[in-house]
Amino acid sequence: MDKVRVLFLPSVDADNVNAQSLNVREIALRLNPQLFQVTLWFEREPDTRLLGSPAIRLEKLPPRQRTLRILKEMASGYDIIAYMDFSPASYTILRLPRALRRGATAVFHAEGVMQLVNPSRTLWLLYDGVFPHCDVYSAITQFVAADVFKKIGKTVSYILPAGVDTNLFTPPASRMNSVPVVLFAGAVIERKGPQIVVEAGRRFPNAIFRILGTAREGFDEVLRQQIARLDVRNVTLEGPKSQVELLEIMRNCDIFLLPSRLEGMPKVTLEAAATGLPCVVFRDYQTPSIVDGVTGFQVGTTEEMMQALETLINDHALREQMGKKAREHVQQFSWDVVSRQWQNAYLEIAASRLS
Repeated sequence: MDKVRVLFLPSVDADNVNAQSLNVREIALRLNPQLFQVTLWFEREPDTRLLGSPAIRLEKLPPRQRTLRILKEMASGYDIIAYMDFSPASYTILRLPRALRRGATAVFHAEGVMQLVNPSRTLWLLYDGVFPHCDVYSAITQFVAADVFKKIGKTVSYILPAGVDTNLFTPPASRMNSVPVVLFAGAVIERKGPQIVVEAGRRFPNAIFRILGTAREGFDEVLRQQIARLDVRNVTLEGPKSQVELLEIMRNCDIFLLPSRLEGMPKVTLEAAATGLPCVVFRDYQTPSIVDGVTGFQVGTTEEMMQALETLINDHALREQMGKKAREHVQQFSWDVVSRQWQNAYLEIAASRLS
């Protein structure tokens, strides 16, 4: 039996903390090398864990004419092109006859609710030219699968959740902070809700609030102005962190807060749960990473979020109990478990291509 050839589109640079890039690396490392041959892109320096694997081929993206280089690779006889994106290369390959792309199956992995916020004309063109025209669709949750059908009338064939390395992300022996520490980690943009974290800091001066992540569109300055205006002294903006740094910070925090209303299954909530943190999120996207009232809280309004946060801040025993349950719950999302679901899906997709 020939190996299944898979081309993943996200780049896998060591310093890339984008969720898709992190997911691709974990999947590629766990696909059976007797069954799969994987190609991965990088721009500067690839994740060193990927080096030396006979089943993984690393290709450096050129500084110029990237679209042509990616298109050439796409048309070189792959069974599966995974993680189709809103790029000129994906747009173009989907307009070629299947014979010219040598029968490659284009797979769209929906990892969140598909909603463009103030898209440019170019982005809208790419979105409309890629999203409805792929061959196979997967979704990170049932909620996202329903959104795909609602948006473009396409049935999702596979529910493929994100995972977490439960061997890396582990709880500390104990949490001994004299003052509860609340953590936000994610892109520092308005739709992720860090401004609600600042408001929580004003409301709960008996806790410390840490905001981690890369700022976009100058939103860190918006937060600094909010902090100054409210005279909040228990909130810090700490910028982007590596995975190793994030792990150590999570081990030194007590609660994870994600006030975003537009997600799928936030990877960071899996990582927080794996380190034994209770999480507070909005229930809008129905993430399975948090069991409401057991491993944290899923809330409907900002006021409910504040109430849940207050409960956790004031109850050390509840934090410990929920954190322990979170660690137990997240075992089903260990990459060692989840990657088998991805592998089985890719084997089935490749077999369907040949039938």
